[in-house]
Amino acid sequence: MPLDPKHIAEAQKQRLKLKQKVSKVSPGIVNLQVLGCGAPGTPASVYLFTDQTRYLFNCGEGTQRLAYEHKTKLSCLENIFMTRTSWERIGGLPGICLTMQDVGVPAVSLHGPPGLEELFKAMRRFVILKDMKVDASEYGTGDVYEDHVMTVRYISIKRDTANIETNTSEVQEEEEALVDETDYYAYERKKEYTKQEGSTSSTGQNWTRREEQSVMAYICKLKPRLGQLSLEKCVDFGVPAGPLLGQLKNGNDITLPDGRIVKSSDVRAPDDPGPVFIFLDIPSREYFKDFQAKAELFAPYQQGATEASDQATFVMHFSPLEVMRCDEYRQFNDSFSASTRHIALNEVNSFSGYIAAHRIQYHLNQLDDKMFPLLREENNDYESPPASDSNLLRSSSLSYLHIRPPKGIDRAQEALLNPTEYLNELDLLPEFKSALTDLKLELLPFHERRSATLRTDQFPRMIFLGTGSSIPNKTRNVSAILILTNAQSSILLDCGEGTVGQIVRFFGNTQAESVLRSIKAVYISHLHADHHLGLIGLLQVRRKLFGDDCEKVMLFAPEQISYWLRLYDCRFETIQRGYVLVKNADLLENPMHDERLLEMGIKEVATCRVRHCPHSFGLALKTVPLGTHRDTGIEGDVKITYSGDTMPCESLIQLGRDSTVLIHEATMEDELAAEARLKMHSTLSQAIEQGRKMNARYTLLTHFSQRYAKIPRLRPEQQQSGLGTDLGIAFDNMEVTLDDLPALCKFYPALKAMFISHFEEMEQKAIKRGNKKMRLEVSKNDPAFKECSPTR
Repeated sequence: MPLDPKHIAEAQKQRLKLKQKVSKVSPGIVNLQVLGCGAPGTPASVYLFTDQTRYLFNCGEGTQRLAYEHKTKLSCLENIFMTRTSWERIGGLPGICLTMQDVGVPAVSLHGPPGLEELFKAMRRFVILKDMKVDASEYGTGDVYEDHVMTVRYISIKRDTANIETNTSEVQEEEEALVDETDYYAYERKKEYTKQEGSTSSTGQNWTRREEQSVMAYICKLKPRLGQLSLEKCVDFGVPAGPLLGQLKNGNDITLPDGRIVKSSDVRAPDDPGPVFIFLDIPSREYFKDFQAKAELFAPYQQGATEASDQATFVMHFSPLEVMRCDEYRQFNDSFSASTRHIALNEVNSFSGYIAAHRIQYHLNQLDDKMFPLLREENNDYESPPASDSNLLRSSSLSYLHIRPPKGIDRAQEALLNPTEYLNELDLLPEFKSALTDLKLELLPFHERRSATLRTDQFPRMIFLGTGSSIPNKTRNVSAILILTNAQSSILLDCGEGTVGQIVRFFGNTQAESVLRSIKAVYISHLHADHHLGLIGLLQVRRKLFGDDCEKVMLFAPEQISYWLRLYDCRFETIQRGYVLVKNADLLENPMHDERLLEMGIKEVATCRVRHCPHSFGLALKTVPLGTHRDTGIEGDVKITYSGDTMPCESLIQLGRDSTVLIHEATMEDELAAEARLKMHSTLSQAIEQGRKMNARYTLLTHFSQRYAKIPRLRPEQQQSGLGTDLGIAFDNMEVTLDDLPALCKFYPALKAMFISHFEEMEQKAIKRGNKKMRLEVSKNDPAFKECSPTR
C-alpha cells in the first residue's frame, strides 16, 4: 500500500542527502540490466544502474511489475529516457511514477521526443502525483544531457511523411468532438493545448494529428574514472599510510619525505576513459531515410572510431525484428566493430521474465489442470538462434551487461523457467499432500461430468487475467476478466495495465491473435488507472494485427474517458477507429439489446451506479449458454454480475438479483472494515453478503489487496459457504466454465495448505491488529492503562 505523506517526505530527504554525497564522483560499478526483453506481451525496458543512481530506458506496460518481482529498486531512479512516445514504450510510465512517488523519489526527469509532458497533463485526472515533480522537456539532435555519471547525446530520427496523407476533415472532427466535451476539465485542457498551437482553423484553433513523427536514439558515454589504486605497488614504492595515499588515489603525483617522486600513474591501474553504449529504436521503414542521413552521427562510435575506447561496447536494439532484418539496418549494424555486442529487445526473445506467475500456476495446476492451465511461453533458445539473426543476442529479465568494470554479458541471474523446482517446492509443504488427495476425491464427480463434454465448446467461459488491486503484483496483475461468450466473440471486463500480455501468456502467441480478434466489447467500470490503463495497448495491438479495417470494439465506459482517448488519438497515435463509445450512464434506465450483442451471445447489458469514486458503475450481462451443462442447476440464460470497485451497494444488489455468477471485489480483510470504508471498497464478508442478498447462485471474489496477494483469509463458516452462496476465490490465469462453478467451494483447504506460510503470516498480522485495537479501546476508558502497557 502507498506510504503516507510524512513517510514520503522523509524518504525524499534521505534521497537528497545521498545524492549530494556522491554527486562529484564517477561511479566504479555501472551495469545495464534487462528488465523487459520485448518478448510478445512483454515490455522492452533496460535499467542502467550504478552504485550511486539509476536510469531507465523505455517503460512499456508491465515494467513496474517486473521491477517489483525482481527487486529492482526505484528509489534511486531520477531519469527515464524514452525512444518513442508510442504506448508500446510509455504505457508503464503512469504506474511506475506512482510507485516512485510512494518510495520517496522527489522528482523525475523524462527525456524523449515531443509529447511526454502532454501525456502527464492529460492523465492527471487518474494519475495523481502530488508528492513528486515530473519534468518532461523536449530534446532534439545535438542536445546533450550530462551529469556526474555519463554524457548522453540525443539523435532525433524523423519519419518520412512525404507519402502519408493527412485527412484534415478527420482532424477537424476530432477537434470539434473535444470542444463538445461536457466535462469542464476537458474543456480547460482543450483551451490550453489550442493556445499552445497558435494559428486558427474553422473553429478558431489549429489542431494537427501528430502521430509519431520522430523517435530518439541515445549515445551514452560514461565519465572517465581514474584507475584503482594498488596498495601493493604503493608499499613497493615506500609510500607511507596516510594522506599521501589519498593524493595518489585522486591522480596527483607526490613527493616522499626522502625526496623521491612517485607518480600516480605508477601505482594505479590504467584509467577508464569511459565506454560507449547506444540505444536505438527504428519503428518502421518510414524512418530509414532520416536514419541513413544521420549515420555520420554514429560513425565516431563504429569501426572508424579514432580511439578504441570510443567503439560502442553494446547497442541495445528496441527496433522490431522485421525492421532489423532489412538490408539498410543490417548495413548499419555491420558498420560497428566486431567487438560490439548487439542486444535485441524484441520478439526474437520468447520468455517474459514473469517467473512468479509461472511458479504459482504450476502449483495451482496440481489442483486442477483445466481451471489452472500452464502458461504458454518458454525459455529463450540460446543454443540455436535463427540463422538470419545470428549477430543478435537474445536476452531475458536480469541479463546483466557489465560496462564498468567491463565483464561482458552475465546470465547467471537471468530469469528462467524451472518447472522441476516449482513442483519440488510443494513436497516441502507438510499438509499439502493430504489436502490435495482429499480435494481430488471431492472433485471426481465433477471430472467425470467434465470428461463428457469438450471444454472449448462450453460458453460462457470466464478467464481471470488480473485479480489484484491498486498496483500490479508479481502473482496478481490489476483488473481484467475475459468472458468468452461464443466461439467467435468475447467481452473484456476492465482492462488494467498489462492485460494484453496476460492474454498472450495464457493463450500463446498463435491463439492469442484469434482471442484478440474475438474481443467485440470492453467494459470499463470506472476511471482509476488499475482498471483502464491497458485499454490503449489493447486497441493498438488490434490495429497492428488486423489493420484499420478491424471491427470496432464496443466500449462500455464512463463518458469521461472520451477526452483522454480522443486526446491520445490526436496527439500521439491513432486509436479512434478502434472503438465506439457506449456511455455506461445511458444503460442505467435502458439496458442495451441489439443485433450485434446477440451475435456475440449476449442478450442484455445493464449497468448501475456503485459506491466508489465518481462515475463508478456495476454491470450485469445476460448471456446465452452454449454446450451441455449437466447437474449444475443452471437453466435458461446465464446472468453474470460484475461489481467493479465498490462498497456494499443496494443498487448492485438490485441489478444482480438472481445472478448465476456474481464477480465481486474483496479488497480488504474483515478486520480492515474501517479502512475499506475510507477507501470505498468491500471486505471479504461484505462481498459474500452482497451475493447472499442478491440471491446469486455462485460468488467469485476478486480484486484482492496486495497485502494478501496469494490467498485471502476466510473464516471457517465462509469457507463452507455458510452465508448461503457457493464461493470461489479467483486467481490470475484461472479459467472457469459453468460446469466448474459447483466445484469452486471445494478448493480452499488445499489452497490454504499450499500457501500455509503466507496464511500464517496474515494470521499473525491480524492478531497484532486485534491486540492494538484492544489496547486503544482500553486506554480510552482507563487513562492509567497507557502507563503500564508495553511500548510495542
